[in-house]
Amino acid sequence: MGTARATVAACAVLTAGLLAGCSGSSGGTKAAPPWSSGAPTPEGLVAGPAPVSANVVPGDTWSFTLAKTDDPNVPTSQWPSADTVLTAEQLKAAIPGARAATLGSCTKGASGTAKTAKNASCSWSIALKGDTGFTNSITVSLIAIGADKTGSGVTAAWTSVRDKDVKNRASIDRYFTQGSFGAKGSYYLGNNHASVLVSDGNIAAWINLTFIGFNSLNSSSTTLMTSVFPVLAHDLADHLPRKYA
Repeated sequence: MGTARATVAACAVLTAGLLAGCSGSSGGTKAAPPWSSGAPTPEGLVAGPAPVSANVVPGDTWSFTLAKTDDPNVPTSQWPSADTVLTAEQLKAAIPGARAATLGSCTKGASGTAKTAKNASCSWSIALKGDTGFTNSITVSLIAIGADKTGSGVTAAWTSVRDKDVKNRASIDRYFTQGSFGAKGSYYLGNNHASVLVSDGNIAAWINLTFIGFNSLNSSSTTLMTSVFPVLAHDLADHLPRKYA
């Protein structure tokens, strides 16, 4: 558990230079079906529980362009602001008993020696029915966006972290197969840190989620992992539905 927690915590704030030195291009030109959970996977990955479709709220589809053929990173000027990655409507629909979702503090990411123009990480305060106040929060962090290419770029960086952590996983941690929730990759740890890799087959985005509180939910950790996270991961995957092989 220690290694997995430390790795996710270290990725909680965006570093735009994360992929510096990676080679590759956007790739992918053929129409393709959704990501398949039948793809070969490392030992220890499991199929994710199906999200409750009624709780899934459609969002905007993202569109990105690689500025340079020799740079696999999407310029941060094209990135969405972290406060738009998940909406209040989506959060309330995903969380049982949520009566309000209020945007809290946000932080910029690092782009070299400067700050990004948009927010890279934002926290939402969640009020549940029966709670006396906002005692729960979800932090959404954009880690990297770039070319989805095997062996380099954002996909390789995310997969490297996942594969390293899964070897040291605790029994409560869940690493999900490709295609679970419509995402190319995802996992949820027992310390309520989670990560999702979404991709249209051409461009991939790495997004981390951190859940704090929610103690008033029945079996809170299990509910977050098996009920709330699948819906939010599906919402995230809808930003970049697979279009390319």
